[in-house]
Amino acid sequence: MITNGKSDLSELIHQNCQDVTEISFNETSFSTDEYDALCILGGNNDERTTLSAPLRVCVEKMRETGKPIFTEFITSISSAYINVVKKTTHHRMVFSDRDFKVEGLTEGDVLDGHSNECINYVFISPSSYPILTYHDYVCAHSHIEMDEQTYKRGLCAMWKENNLIACAFRLCNFRRARLAPRRSFEALIAAIIRFLAGENIDIEFQEPVCMYEKKDVESVSDIENAVERGLKWFKNADILKENGKLGVLEGFFHLINAKDGVQERLFSVRTDCCGETAGAYMLHSLITGNEESKEIAENIYEFCFKYLQVKDGENKGMFRWTESAWETCYQDDVARVIIGLLLHQHFDGTVPYFKEICECLDFLVETTGEDGVRVGRTDLLTLTPERREDIKKAGSGSPCAHYNAYYHAALLLAYRAGGDRRYFETAKKGLSYIMSVYPNTVRETSETEENCRLVLGLSVLYELTGEKEHYEWLCKVCDYLDEHRAECGAVPEWDTDYRAACSRNHTGECALLANNGDPVVDLLYSNNWLPLGYSYAYLATKEERFLNAWKKIASFLLSCQIKSDDKLLDGAWTRAFDIDNWEAHGVPHDVGWAPCCIESGWTVGEILMGLQFIQQVEKIK
Repeated sequence: MITNGKSDLSELIHQNCQDVTEISFNETSFSTDEYDALCILGGNNDERTTLSAPLRVCVEKMRETGKPIFTEFITSISSAYINVVKKTTHHRMVFSDRDFKVEGLTEGDVLDGHSNECINYVFISPSSYPILTYHDYVCAHSHIEMDEQTYKRGLCAMWKENNLIACAFRLCNFRRARLAPRRSFEALIAAIIRFLAGENIDIEFQEPVCMYEKKDVESVSDIENAVERGLKWFKNADILKENGKLGVLEGFFHLINAKDGVQERLFSVRTDCCGETAGAYMLHSLITGNEESKEIAENIYEFCFKYLQVKDGENKGMFRWTESAWETCYQDDVARVIIGLLLHQHFDGTVPYFKEICECLDFLVETTGEDGVRVGRTDLLTLTPERREDIKKAGSGSPCAHYNAYYHAALLLAYRAGGDRRYFETAKKGLSYIMSVYPNTVRETSETEENCRLVLGLSVLYELTGEKEHYEWLCKVCDYLDEHRAECGAVPEWDTDYRAACSRNHTGECALLANNGDPVVDLLYSNNWLPLGYSYAYLATKEERFLNAWKKIASFLLSCQIKSDDKLLDGAWTRAFDIDNWEAHGVPHDVGWAPCCIESGWTVGEILMGLQFIQQVEKIK
């Protein structure tokens, strides 16, 4: 084996094969007669690797003997040599078994290399046939039918030429890079090792970086343990800036470096991520009396209200979206800044920062249309007095839960706390408009998302009115979720007619779903809202069906919470989860929030709020 250091693949070979000699790329020769097979691993080098001329002579001599050879991410082998190196973030690999059979893989299986690089070789021998080819924006979860001509037009990622298997991308740290699906890559790697060392070899793989323990919620301690691990993640991953005094980082980008497995950070400070994280810490302090959690929550909220809220002028009360998007306001994101504080009333009847919350909602109500829904976002550059009047008169005409459901929930909770009738009427009008077209709402990511987002607002509405119609709306939405719920307790993505704006998209934000029926769960836009929604539905109705629904989603969330020796991952949740393979996996075409991303607020903070609030609901009932 020729390699410049340890990797997942080199350790696997040492662990499962006898009589392995390892040399570095600095060596100039080896005895071709002494060895039965050759493995060359260049994928964990900083730069692509070229064999020195003396070493290349030995390699080619061994190739001529007919002994099996595997190469990974080197610039030249046989007649092939480098043209360019292509970044493959939104490319996906498709497998063919025409020239290389792999137990556990079938022709057309899709594999994802995450943030990888692929050497675009020229002069690959015509006698070879590709095992894997890269293709742009493959719209499939795990398998696609592809004719031979289309398949061979793809960028060659791995090919077999007689006694040679050449891999053009970084494979050797497959475990650390969390290449997915894990079972598919393990099947491929096992076949490669058997190609080198013999068909009868038994191969035992290392534990994956991210592990999961399936469990049901059986006691409060199950929830407490998950919450403690989730809150610990914020500190271990250094998400809190100066203990929250300067806000909260957004989390981790989807991109995982295939060379070393390091996941790219998101360094932006977003108002919504701050608020949801603060909400998680605040509930923890209220329920447990933990002083450190109280301090962190207070630090974050002070940061939000002191620095990110406009204090005077015609836009008084507006919350800025991020530190960079300084003059942009998304109302549903803003709502999640204040909802945690508005839940405070269920503990002692008070709402901290209530004056500032009302100023925030006053700005939003003043820029909400007669239909009770708000345009997707407002930007101060274009929010002229004339534009304000147009919005108020015409509304958005877009009955979309993605942009409005949590805004309506915040309005209703603020009305519950302070009695301002404008808040109630705006929310009731907006939810009525959305439900008047239900289930054909305007979708952003999926039909599943629309239903998940609606549960909280409809629950608060029914709590306040007790009206039969509002109860029926809540039941209609929850019936949909019940019908689509999987055995594990999660609600996989579904989008009838694929009408969502991000459905099957590849030009910006993109849904995780390729085809209805795929076993993919979204914890950024869909299932993350359910714990809090079901908690409040149970509070409003006292019906066991909503408590049972909460237990099902909570059991799933405890089961897919990451267990890892990597402190940057342990205790968190990723956006995507494949409930068949039980790992993070989904269509990876989103511009920034693809399957492996970890959002501090939207996902981790929101889930932790929903897991905790049920404890107060149980006390209230």
